[in-house]
Parts: sequence; structure tokens; C-alpha cells
Amino acid sequence: MRSRDGYVEVVMAEYFKRLNYALGDEDTALEYSILPEHARHVAGVAGCGGRVLPLLARSPARMTCVDISAPQLAFTRLRFALLAQTDHDSFMDFMGYRSGTSAIRRQSIFQQLDLPSADRHWLADLFQSRHWQAPVYMGAFEQTLQRLAKINGLFTGKAGRAIFQCDDLGEQAAYYSSHFPLKRWKAVVALLGNAAVLNSLLYRGAFPRNNLGVSSREVYLGIFHTLFTTQVVRESFFLQMLFFGELRYPQGLPLECDPQVFRQARKALQVCELSVVQGDIFDCVARCRDVDFVSLSDVTSFLPPADSSRVLQRIQPALSTHALTVIRGHLHVVRPDSKGFCDVTMQYQDAIAREKTQLWRVQVYRHTSSVQVSR
Repeated sequence: MRSRDGYVEVVMAEYFKRLNYALGDEDTALEYSILPEHARHVAGVAGCGGRVLPLLARSPARMTCVDISAPQLAFTRLRFALLAQTDHDSFMDFMGYRSGTSAIRRQSIFQQLDLPSADRHWLADLFQSRHWQAPVYMGAFEQTLQRLAKINGLFTGKAGRAIFQCDDLGEQAAYYSSHFPLKRWKAVVALLGNAAVLNSLLYRGAFPRNNLGVSSREVYLGIFHTLFTTQVVRESFFLQMLFFGELRYPQGLPLECDPQVFRQARKALQVCELSVVQGDIFDCVARCRDVDFVSLSDVTSFLPPADSSRVLQRIQPALSTHALTVIRGHLHVVRPDSKGFCDVTMQYQDAIAREKTQLWRVQVYRHTSSVQVSR
């Protein structure tokens, strides 16, 4: 009989062989707001590329994007190719951020891209199998949200979707308290907060264990209450996906869609030393020097406890003085050994509160020149 650890290793290996994200579940505007301009070296988990492309607009001298998943890296290189070789309109059309783009238009853009041969073959097969529909919905996560949106529609119907007609937070708060189908919505949240459902739909048994001390359902109820009462919902791509299964309101498009961010990122790409690396983010960073900013996403949540507690210590020799490290955690939050670091999360509370998914417990650590106890 296979041990639990062995089972998880096998499941995780399979997990990283497929395209898990194409849009993503993080609002990179958070990291963008934390990252200072003109950093010497930025290192980050690549994901599908959407979480790192906007960081180029901060004009780092060097940027290293790391992931252990070949499909995610193929999507990352695709995004960078679109950034370097096309214009903003083509990027928006190809990725599917604008509705109505034809398959012929998407194929034409793809054929013009200079991509590594392996990426081109894999992506072409993927797009062909999906009839050249919008790539931004092709990840397992996005397809899960589309299935949940159908279920949500059955429960909350037009009354649920009507909250997206509100123009400001005051109007939205009034609708939420008086007209939103809250009881039916809570039934949807109960499904979303069911770890077994998340495991079967998305993680295939590899979902990190909830260690927050409260039920997943209660966590999600809190997340969505915060979103409905503190942010205009049409500005959240995550909520749009949960209610419509697609992006309908341009106000909620992710940061990479912003024309100014796109232009700045494209300009910066011309002089930035960009590397896209398949491997372990911690091993990769440890081999570097003078790293000013590290974006770890939620990688620490998937590590064994002994490894997750030492993530900051593993990368510490590579960091410059005052380097910033951003760690996200969802239902499983790691508190790493922060010797030699200062916890500066409170300095970024406004940016954290503006994050458009609110799925994450965020930690920000500043490297110190001398060893001190984290506050």
C-alpha cells in the first residue's frame, strides 16, 4: 500500500504536468504595488505568466521566472512572445480578453509568433483541441470556475448576477443587504468551500490541508463578504468568473491588460535580462546574487513542514539588503523562520485590501543587513 506522502508526491507530479492556470487566481496588482522601480533582480514563480508580465513594467534590470510545470512555462513564454512581438490589441484579441475574436484571427497571430519549437507544438495541439477558443479560459482552474458558475447560476440566478449592475460601492452595499439572494449564495459557498470538491475538481487529491483553525466554508464566507462590501464586484475578474464563467466587464480585467502597463512592460523587455527557468524556485534563487524582490506565490503551502519553515533561510544568501519577499497562502498558511528578516506586511495593508480576489493571506518580509527578530 502506498504511503500518504508517496501518494501526494505522485499526485503532485501529475498536477504539474497539465495546464492548471491560464488566467490565474492572483491579482498581481499587489506585487506590482510592492515592487520598487528599477530593481536589480526580480525573481518570481511564473505561473501562467500573467503574474510576472506586469512586473516588467517596473523596469527591473533582470527578471527570472521559475516554475516546475512545463505547461505553465509554455504559457509564460507565450505571453512574453505576445508582449515582444505584437501590440496591445493583438494581445487582448489572442488571449481572449475581448469577446468575438475569430479563430482565424487567433491562428493568424499565433503563426506570426517566434516560439521555441516544443512550445509551438504543444500550444498548437492545445489550441486546436479547443477549437482556437480564448486561451485565457483553458486552464484547469478556469474550467473549474466555469463549472461552478453554472451551478451558481442555478442557485442565485438573475438576482445574483444583478449585483454587477451596481455602479458604485454604496449602491452595491444596498443591493447586497436587501436584494442579493444571500441564503442561496451561501449554499454555493458551501460547495466552493468543500475541500473534497476542490480536490476532485482541481487538485486531484493534492490540495494543501487547511491549517487556519476554521472551516473552509467560514473562510470563503468571509472572503466573499469582504469582496461584496469593500470592492465594486465588476472590478474583480474572480467574481466575474464565478458568476458568468467569463470576463464581461473591462473594469475587472487583470493588470496585464492595462494599456499603459503593457507598453511599459514591452519597453522594459527590450533591455531587461529575462530568464524563464524550469525548476525549483528556491534552488534557482539560491544560485543568484543581489536579488531585490522575490514573489513566491503560494509555493510554500505545498512543501513539507520542515522545508516550508526554512524557505526564507534558503534564499537569504542571494538577497540584497532590504530585499522584499512576498508569500501568499490560501487555506494553508506557512509562518517561516524569519531570522534575518523583518515582517513588514502591515506597511502594505492598503494594497492587500485592494487585491481583487481576496483569496490570500499575504506576508511581506524585508531582508535586513543584520540578524534581527521579526516583528
